[in-house]
Amino acid sequence: MDWAAVAQQMPQLMKGVVFTLQISATAYLCALVVGLGIALLRMSGITALSAFAFVYTQFFRAIAIYIYIIWIYFGLAAITGINLSPFAASVIAITLLHSAYLSEIYRAAISHVSSGQAEAARSLGMGRLSTFFDVIAPQALTVALPQLISQFAMIVKDSAVVALIGASDLMYETIRAANLEFRTFEFYTVAAAIYVVIVLAVSGVGGLFEKQLRRGG
Repeated sequence: MDWAAVAQQMPQLMKGVVFTLQISATAYLCALVVGLGIALLRMSGITALSAFAFVYTQFFRAIAIYIYIIWIYFGLAAITGINLSPFAASVIAITLLHSAYLSEIYRAAISHVSSGQAEAARSLGMGRLSTFFDVIAPQALTVALPQLISQFAMIVKDSAVVALIGASDLMYETIRAANLEFRTFEFYTVAAAIYVVIVLAVSGVGGLFEKQLRRGG
């Protein structure tokens, strides 16, 4: 094994790490917002909106991220003429998939909060929005936080698929370097180690944040 080849390509691998984190963080923030919206639609009590949210979660959870990338990057351009950048297509694909999962996490966490607390807040004259954001949301966030952190780790791992459309993430740079240096085992081993470090770092930061949140609560 020749680990010197890895050292030579490490600057490019680090650029791939940065791009991976950019895609993952952007898609995660988008998925958090979209997922919350879908969860609220699902719990709205309005039949049409609830049905739409149900179909959304079932549809997007049922299809592999690999297919989303193909549809959005190649299919959308072929059908509509809209050419997205690899970054934009990657973010949209990951957002669609993980917002469906996050919506179910949100829904379970919100349902965990006793309905009596909302009724008590309303009896004190609080409106729907203030009741949700001041009473329900903080408690639901505490319940959902471990799963929200885990979901970000899942997004980081799923982002490896974006190499398929030429997005220069960690996996793309790993494939390029392995083919260039003819050192497949070394480069994929290093890539695996980097993914492990990222996921452990996310879990560690998330754990600290969760402790602080619970203390504050």
